[in-house]
Amino acid sequence: MSFELSIKQKEFWNDANHRWNVKTGATRSGKTWLDYYMIPRRIRERRGKPGTVVLLGNTQATLERNVLEPMRRLYGDLVGGIRNDNKVRLFGVECYALGADKKTQTKRIQGASISYCYGDEVATWSPEIFEMLKSRLDKPYSCFDGTCNPDNKNHWFKKFLDSGADIFQQKYTIDDNPFLPQNFVDALKAEYRGTVYYNRYILGEWCNAEGLLFPQFADNPDKWIVDDLPLFQQVNIGLDIGGTRSHSTLVDTGIEVGYKSIVTFAERKIVHSKGTIDAKRLCDETVSMILALYQSGIVASYVFVDNAEQVLLNSIRAAVFGAGLPTQVVDCRKVTGKTRILIYNQLLNQNRMKFTRAVPNVIESLSTALYDTKKQEDTILDDFTTDIDTFDAHFYSWSRYMEYITGYGGM
Repeated sequence: MSFELSIKQKEFWNDANHRWNVKTGATRSGKTWLDYYMIPRRIRERRGKPGTVVLLGNTQATLERNVLEPMRRLYGDLVGGIRNDNKVRLFGVECYALGADKKTQTKRIQGASISYCYGDEVATWSPEIFEMLKSRLDKPYSCFDGTCNPDNKNHWFKKFLDSGADIFQQKYTIDDNPFLPQNFVDALKAEYRGTVYYNRYILGEWCNAEGLLFPQFADNPDKWIVDDLPLFQQVNIGLDIGGTRSHSTLVDTGIEVGYKSIVTFAERKIVHSKGTIDAKRLCDETVSMILALYQSGIVASYVFVDNAEQVLLNSIRAAVFGAGLPTQVVDCRKVTGKTRILIYNQLLNQNRMKFTRAVPNVIESLSTALYDTKKQEDTILDDFTTDIDTFDAHFYSWSRYMEYITGYGGM
């Protein structure tokens, strides 16, 4: 090859001749880039031989974004688009491009004889998909190339990598990519510093998440306090409706012009009687908060409501409309706990998530939020020992615009 490769990439190109060939490690370390050349090589080697070529990603959308679109820029029309039948034409060969995040996807490869499989973001897959894949690589020349970022030490894919199967495995750190600008590397390290994601996404280590979600914030919340509000392009309200054992919370967050930062500047806690939810109180407090914003010269664009409570959402919507207010009341947006934790840490470390002193409950909820160490995946502890209701309301108040604010699209 005439293009330039890192030491790790050269090693993979020359030595990845096993049944399973896996690159794990840091983000932006050069793991996937080599595969834009490895995939056509594998397809060419199997041309005319029995067996199906399959590309698997967390979802079809992430597979398109991470693999197919970059390859299309390199090879043009030799890389087709994913059709409605889940097929994509690659270098003259009909291949399958599938999501692997749900176990229901196993039926898509059940019964197939696979000569080559490429796997993107393997640690995000449903383990049932991977188990099915093992039995489908049934040709003497069948092989798998895959990449992933590390997760916790007890992750099912980590157990497979340690199993003694026929695996060629590499671990990458961010510094294994000599082609990244140093200022970018320094910025990425700063974004993850002080969190479990530094070990995983910078050092490429499989490690467990435990303790505080945001230790850097808990140590010194004053670092993220502002006295003056910037110019907002939009202000929204998040509403978490408590259950029978918790209260409800309203949180106001403004999005700075150009999506430069988010600033949370007002909150209300709605205390319900034990075992009840006061629907009228929810409606009255929501209308009151919107009116309070108007009185300060701010128009609330949306109230994002916990979408598990559609009847209450409709009641609040009617109350806001009945008060003659233009604010829209709609469903909130939720993502996995792992994605949420990652994005909060990113924004905090970039100093782009800020608070005024008027939101002590929000500050306290972020300072005390914990990992649930009883779960295999990174999840947020929700056992009533911390104020998850306020944490949820804060997230709802800006999460609809997550991609614009963070540039992160992996849900």
